Amino acid sequence: MSSSADPWCEFQATGETHHFAGLASYYNDVNFYFVGKDVFQPLEHGDAFILENGTWLAVAARFKVLLVQGTDPGLRLSGRKGTLEYLKTQVEPGRLQLVKKSDLHTVAPELDQVRYAHLWAPLSWLAKVVEYSLVTIQAHAVNHWGLAIVVFSILLKLALFPVNNVVAGLQDEVSRVRSLLEPRIADIKENYDGEEAHNRIMAVHRTLGVTPFYSLKPLLGVLVQVPIWIAVFNALGEMPQLAGQSFLWIDDLAYPDVIAVIPFNIPLFGETVHLLPFVMFAVTYLSVLTFRNDLWSNRERTRQRRNLCWMALAFLLLLYPFPAAMVLYWTLNNLLHFFAQLLIRTSMTKGRSR
Repeated sequence: MSSSADPWCEFQATGETHHFAGLASYYNDVNFYFVGKDVFQPLEHGDAFILENGTWLAVAARFKVLLVQGTDPGLRLSGRKGTLEYLKTQVEPGRLQLVKKSDLHTVAPELDQVRYAHLWAPLSWLAKVVEYSLVTIQAHAVNHWGLAIVVFSILLKLALFPVNNVVAGLQDEVSRVRSLLEPRIADIKENYDGEEAHNRIMAVHRTLGVTPFYSLKPLLGVLVQVPIWIAVFNALGEMPQLAGQSFLWIDDLAYPDVIAVIPFNIPLFGETVHLLPFVMFAVTYLSVLTFRNDLWSNRERTRQRRNLCWMALAFLLLLYPFPAAMVLYWTLNNLLHFFAQLLIRTSMTKGRSR
């Protein structure tokens, strides 16, 4: 909890000095919540409410939350419009509290709902589990936040190894079926058209015991991991513990690793140059170049490499403006995924040779 004599002034000072660009621009926002033991309501412009005993107004920046507790008689407020100016001019500083998001539960249990409030409830819970895991690793294992992210990435990859193993097996099966299907389908399309071509293509699928949707099987394994990725990214983006923590050349894990400032603004990228996103792209691209699967045809291998290259480029564009902690995790995830795939392929190759 803040010890400042004027929480309002300190809250103003907690505003982001780095202006996030692109998809990360929501970190620049301040959000308002009406919180009680039995109510939790994000406030929009014009939403009227009365702040009575037992209720709170939570004004949430990225890392800290300005709290106003209701009194009798209650304060009548109208959503977000003018609320900050009202608090500044009409509410005594002694009635304001400024706390880190990670400490909200120490003020009142219901205030913990403000953490990751923008997420669906199960994802919010999962993000809190991720944050608790990182805090535990840092406190009891490595005593360094950068290393805590490294250790967490390794442990999470080990936990998801069975899922990745299944996905790799399904992808191999899809590639095997595709290598058998494509020549036959190409021959059918060359010699037939219309309904007859369609019927023959469906007959080929039935001969191999698959449906036209066979290539979607590996996506099932990926979908299992998507909620975890969402939770990890949100935790690493909003943990106040990461503010001011350095790692390698990164001055502050809570912000992009700025290495230069340019004199103009690039849409979605901003005015700063970051190194870590390009390291992330290089790790992914090199793993694409060195990876081979003897079960795949040359055409399938080319297809997979092209898809992975486009994916690497997409993540470079998407994650470029985000905090370094998030990009560091994804870089480690890609590196560990490469080694995990080597291990999986080696074990599968040995299994087939027996």
